[in-house]
Order: sequence, then C-alpha cells, then structure tokens
Amino acid sequence: MSKAVVFQLDSERPNLKRLMRVVEELQKGSVVVVPTDTLYGFCCDIAAHKAVDRILAIKGLPEKHFMSCICSDLAQASQYVNLDNQAFSILRRILPGPYTIVLEANRAVPKVLLDKRKTIGIRIPDSPVARTLVETLGRPILSTSVSTPEGRSLLDPEEIYKLYGSQVDMILSQGIIPDESSTVLAYEEGEWTVLREGKGKVDFL
Repeated sequence: MSKAVVFQLDSERPNLKRLMRVVEELQKGSVVVVPTDTLYGFCCDIAAHKAVDRILAIKGLPEKHFMSCICSDLAQASQYVNLDNQAFSILRRILPGPYTIVLEANRAVPKVLLDKRKTIGIRIPDSPVARTLVETLGRPILSTSVSTPEGRSLLDPEEIYKLYGSQVDMILSQGIIPDESSTVLAYEEGEWTVLREGKGKVDFL
C-alpha cells in the first residue's frame, strides 16, 4: 500500500506551489492531514462523500459523527449555516481563532453530514495554511482531530505518519504542535452554550 506524501509548510508563509498540490488532492477526493491553530486534523473536501467515509473508517467512527467545517471567513461560512446579526457580531470579534461554533446548517450542507439536530460545527482557524487551502479550493473542508484509536491527540507529524501514513494521501507538517483543543460553542435562538472549554477564552459571553 502506498504511503502518504509529506509536505513541510511554514505556518505563516506556506509555499503556494505546495498548497496548490494539496488543493488538487482535495479536489480528487483525497484525505489530507492538515494543521490548524489547535490540533492536526483529518481533512477532506466537503463535497467528497467517499472521503468522508474514509475518515470515519480511519478513526473507527459511526456514520454522521460530528465533523467540523473549516471555512476561510464568515462570508463563506454564511453560505452553509444560518447566522443572525447577534451571532455575526460575536463571531466577527473572535474569528479567526481557536473556536468551533455549532450552528444551524442550511441546504448547502450535504445531508449525509447532518444528524437529527441539523447542525454543523464551523471553524475559521487562525492558521494561514488551513484558510488559504479553503480559500483556494473555493469551498469548506471537513475536519476531525487526528488521534490514536484510544483517543490520544497526535501532535507529532512523524508519529502521524507511522500510524496513518498508509491510510491518508498527504500530510502537511508544521512540526510538533501544542496539545490544545478548540473551544466549542453552540448558538441557538439567541442563546450561547459552552459545550467544551479549550484554547479559546469565553469571557466575552
């Protein structure tokens, strides 16, 4: 079985030619490991349903498992979720940043990704690599954190390669990153709920 291609990328000024290679892989329906402003994530094009199935199989997750939707900015996010003025005002202050925002999905989100609540998590990470990828692709990428079968986050790309190099198509390496999960917030009918406290502060609520 072939092994994943590994690209070294500068976190602030990623090589654009290499990023274009990654975009081409995503367009083909590949599974790519991408660094964000928190953890490494298994990622794929939101339109690549077979790649979603591959990620769920790699992690041993059930169908319709929660996956975050990485967007380049709020304008792109608003194409996939319903944002009222209150939510938009808050999100404009804290994003890009280490937050996952669970919002009501609209019809642009493939039904295969939604559970009965019809919500999806939106991420706009403070990561030039992730946001440039999405901006160049022209639509969001789906992401779930890279971890061992026991649930330990994998922070070293060499360890990721050893464990998953034969199951993914490409790994973008920024070296060892801190073990910091995103803060998860839910917004529904004007009310905010903190689902998980992580790297992002919640003192603005």
